[in-house]
Amino acid sequence: MKIIFVTGQLQNGGAEREIAAFSSVFAGLNQEVHIFCLNDKAGDYEIDPRVRLHRLSLTSRVRIPKLRVLFRWRNATPELRNLHADIILAISLPAKYFPVVWLAASFSKTKLLHAVRNNPEKKYTAKEDRKAWRRAARFADGIWIQTEAQRRFFSTRIQKKLFEVPNILNPRFLKIPERERKEIRRFISVGRFHPQKNQKLLFEAFAKMLERTGDPYATLTIYGQAMPWDGPVEEELREMIRSCHLEDRVFLPGRVKEIEKCYEEADAFVFGSDYEGLPNALMEALATGLPCISTDCPTGPSALITNGENGMLVPVGDIETMSRAMQYFLQHPQDANRMGRAARCRMQSWESQEALAGRLLENFRRICG
Repeated sequence: MKIIFVTGQLQNGGAEREIAAFSSVFAGLNQEVHIFCLNDKAGDYEIDPRVRLHRLSLTSRVRIPKLRVLFRWRNATPELRNLHADIILAISLPAKYFPVVWLAASFSKTKLLHAVRNNPEKKYTAKEDRKAWRRAARFADGIWIQTEAQRRFFSTRIQKKLFEVPNILNPRFLKIPERERKEIRRFISVGRFHPQKNQKLLFEAFAKMLERTGDPYATLTIYGQAMPWDGPVEEELREMIRSCHLEDRVFLPGRVKEIEKCYEEADAFVFGSDYEGLPNALMEALATGLPCISTDCPTGPSALITNGENGMLVPVGDIETMSRAMQYFLQHPQDANRMGRAARCRMQSWESQEALAGRLLENFRRICG
């Protein structure tokens, strides 16, 4: 089977990580796989050398803005059509480029699929983007969702096109040695600096906890970086840290390659997103046996955590409840460790990457008839 992934970029994101993971497993299953990116094809994630990377050409010399968009679509379409793929899968693609993949698949045997990697109601806030997404769902031959909860975003008619396959969990996180934490003081979080991830919530909750408990050793470390289009979230957070004089308690070391070591050395993981699909960072933290606290987004965390059993869930945007949950871990390390053990046990039963890729491939074949 010939499969094409079309995406915006291959850097610093959960969807991009899944493209790298699934495409590499597909290549190992002797499928022909291509990845088309809108920008530079170099990425942050390791990809099987048998996967072919392309940059999607969107150049145009037309000066009239609306005509320039049309000519960009026209220029990009032949690159995709000429491969005569069985499947074109749009994943983490900006809404304005949906017509490119639709034109490439139309009037051919190629099937067009879209992947839901987030909460569409939150991701597509602009009116034009929402319209583009609804059109894309109507024209798609299939729609890949991560969790059953994402089904409710679609009408009954569109739901017939949906199929569910969750994210791949890299097995290296399950290999991190399990340990009993006598104290819960080193809190960490992982994620790019974007308003969606709401790292400000974590900082404010942590600062409140320090104010209440007066603990002299607790720290919060947030790993990640911002992309150029993500806004000034990181700068604003650094200013908040300075204004509260917490430079020796809250750290922003940037993005690290060997994140497993950070999980191994931490005592607890906190996650503050306002909305999600199925968060990879939370899956990884649970797999390492870290006690975890997460906001209860409409989709994602509740598919991984049962509150009080293998982690704690708090309402979205609730600083006080997040702060109380962090304080609970601080003051009840034995219970936190119990949740961490249960989390690791839960993730040990996660399907293997080969099994999940096989499930996805079965749906591709079904859609191709």
